[in-house]
Amino acid sequence: MTYIQIHDTHRADAFLLLVKSGFPVTCLAGKIYGVREEHLKILKRKRIPFKKLDAGKVRIPEPTLAV
Repeated sequence: MTYIQIHDTHRADAFLLLVKSGFPVTCLAGKIYGVREEHLKILKRKRIPFKKLDAGKVRIPEPTLAV
């Protein structure tokens, strides 16, 4: 999985494209999305700019127990 950030001006359009692709998208805090290679190809084809993040520095939230 690749983690990316999308600039605010393109985020709504990009997210709609990602969701419509049929592949699961992981949404994290800080406007970070976990995507697959197929998603990156779609964004590049539509010329939507994004920034790849170092996966080791992305903070994944810990699961919590339901009360």
